[in-house]
Amino acid sequence: MKSTPKNLLRLWKHGVQPISLATRRVTLCAAPGFTLVEILISISIVTVVVGLLYGTFRSTIETSEQLDQEANPFRLSRLVFYQITRDISMSIHPKAATASASNLNTDSSFALSPLKGENRSHFMNESYYPNDSITFPSLATPPVLQGFSEWRQANISYSLSGSVLTRKVQYVDRAVENEVAESVLGLDLRYFDGKKQEWADEWNSEEQKENPQAIEVILILKESDESPERRLQTRVEIPSPKSL
Repeated sequence: MKSTPKNLLRLWKHGVQPISLATRRVTLCAAPGFTLVEILISISIVTVVVGLLYGTFRSTIETSEQLDQEANPFRLSRLVFYQITRDISMSIHPKAATASASNLNTDSSFALSPLKGENRSHFMNESYYPNDSITFPSLATPPVLQGFSEWRQANISYSLSGSVLTRKVQYVDRAVENEVAESVLGLDLRYFDGKKQEWADEWNSEEQKENPQAIEVILILKESDESPERRLQTRVEIPSPKSL
């Protein structure tokens, strides 16, 4: 339809507003879309959000690794204390060992060592640390054979070799030695004298004619140069001959 004055007047009477060619061009240019500035701003916002999320994730991982590293000495000490406590709680007095040898399928001629604890020290990391050792008769379980195991009398000893805590079990027919823990700076042992009601740094059941009532075990652990020293301890009661 041509834009004549008559046609325009007729459109105005019917409530229709005519659209000129210039208006059509403006409408076409105003079609929906994103400008380059808007895209750059969106990319910047996404980059900032991803950076914040990565920083939070990285911080969480580092915190988890730090907590896990700090918990390692406690896990190690639990394993060591479990092994030592198990051996000491099953310790036997040499006087009672002969009577129980037949019930334990053990050679009665096997010489059981008296409980003997030595107070020593060694130099590590520019400092002196306790390097105590202990030997005592106990009931130990050999490796499982053919689906079963049995308790056997043995002499068990704990000592430090450098920073490694070793456990040696001497049976009547063989000896077994294994590493219990690493990164151990010191092993400190004390013995409770039931008669004097006091703690002693050394003990010899052959001289004192009896075992101590309890043993205190202190471990000094340090995994690396950056990690702090940890002093962890436990106490173990020793059964008396009357209870065997």
